Amino acid sequence: MGHRQPHDVGAVTGLHWSGRVVMAVLSAFALAAAFVGWLLTHRPPMWSMVWWGAAVGAAAAFGLTFTAFWRVYTTLRWLPAAFLALDGLAIALYWTDPHSPFGPLLLLLLSAVVAGRFRKWYLMAHLWIMVMALVGAWVLGADAVSLLFLVSGLVGVVAIIRAIYLRFREQAIQTDHLRRLMELLPVLKAHGVEDVVQAAVRHIVRATGSRTGVVLLLDEDAQVLRPHYLYSEPPLPPEEKEAIMTTTVEVGVGLSGWVAKHGQSILTNDAARDPRSVQVPGTPREDESILVVPLITDGRLYGVLRVDRQGVGQYALSDLHLLELMAAHVSDAISRAQLEERLARRDALTGVYNRHYLNEWSQHAIREAREVSVLLIDCRKFKEINDRWGHLTGDWVLQQCAELITGSVRSGDLVVRYGGDEFLVVLANTGRKEAELIAARLQQRVAEWNARQGEDEPRLILDIGVDTAPQSEWQQLLDRADERMYACKQA
Repeated sequence: MGHRQPHDVGAVTGLHWSGRVVMAVLSAFALAAAFVGWLLTHRPPMWSMVWWGAAVGAAAAFGLTFTAFWRVYTTLRWLPAAFLALDGLAIALYWTDPHSPFGPLLLLLLSAVVAGRFRKWYLMAHLWIMVMALVGAWVLGADAVSLLFLVSGLVGVVAIIRAIYLRFREQAIQTDHLRRLMELLPVLKAHGVEDVVQAAVRHIVRATGSRTGVVLLLDEDAQVLRPHYLYSEPPLPPEEKEAIMTTTVEVGVGLSGWVAKHGQSILTNDAARDPRSVQVPGTPREDESILVVPLITDGRLYGVLRVDRQGVGQYALSDLHLLELMAAHVSDAISRAQLEERLARRDALTGVYNRHYLNEWSQHAIREAREVSVLLIDCRKFKEINDRWGHLTGDWVLQQCAELITGSVRSGDLVVRYGGDEFLVVLANTGRKEAELIAARLQQRVAEWNARQGEDEPRLILDIGVDTAPQSEWQQLLDRADERMYACKQA
């Protein structure tokens, strides 16, 4: 899909269709009145070139005027310049015969179109041309009363039409933002952070007419932003995509780092010359416009969202507002997905990891270890606790056991609820001697906990199987630890 240019020079898209019809019909009557007035003033023969030239010009002006009050999906770049050229034609007619109503009416009509269709720079140029027309007409002997009426008419037409345009343009922008947001919300119902981010970035790139979108998630420990997903229309060259996805960004460095540090959005329409910008190694240096917004929910920064377009001056403030609105919902979706993943990985009763996460973790994390030690822990006679004090007390004992284990191991060790009353501790890059010391520390804490219990309160007795092996024997290690634990239980 090709790159789409921003539509910052557009029609009054928010105006209701009935209002557009009324305004278009009124413009047609104004044009017809101007044309009839010119015919009555000059009375040219119907077969003359002057008559046909005026008729063709009137028809063209009517078409352009009609589109000024109708939704136009594509605005031609040469159209504002063409209207400024029509200003010249209207001035020529006005100066040729300052007493004819045709020139002033055409100036009024053109003012209505420019005020209701084009951005403010074209409107300012048009107004300066109108000032020149009035000054020239005064020099050429135009009547003062006619000039006063024309000035009043020009001011009134421009003010009223511009007010209508700005009001309905704001409504149109809000309506468009709401529509795009409603299209985004079903996309965010995906499960898992990966699916949410990918679906959101693809939609946002299309919704904002951007070339590339990328989400960088915050690594809170390292204080860096890591690229998580990139989407581009059309696709980027593989080497450029690889360069972006393998480059981490320190918080406070570059546009994305600045947004992560300050929690504020950035709109830069000349990123190559922005002093905050840092070139990603391996990517071409080119003119581009960039939007970067933070992904924040409940005061927590999850990362940043960045989109760009090729060229300078490609984004308007409304584009930034739309992206901020979408980013707020993306942040909520990421927060929800992370909570779902955390709940799926954690045991609901004790809060430690479950066996599902152990399988997921062992597929990647265990590969980085040279040797691994495990503690397989069983709560002896746990059934008797349930039978004597009830299951609520049994659940409380398991929670206490999990807290004692978590408090006895190191911060990087993995604690897993392995079964009903069994826990597993994985100690990466840890020898057997150190693992036995950790097991002894746990037994000491259990003894201290039992000492604080009353006479008619449950006690904890833990059977701990310890074993160590190279990383390549991970599965056999689990089996041997299981055997040692049951041997300890039998003893």
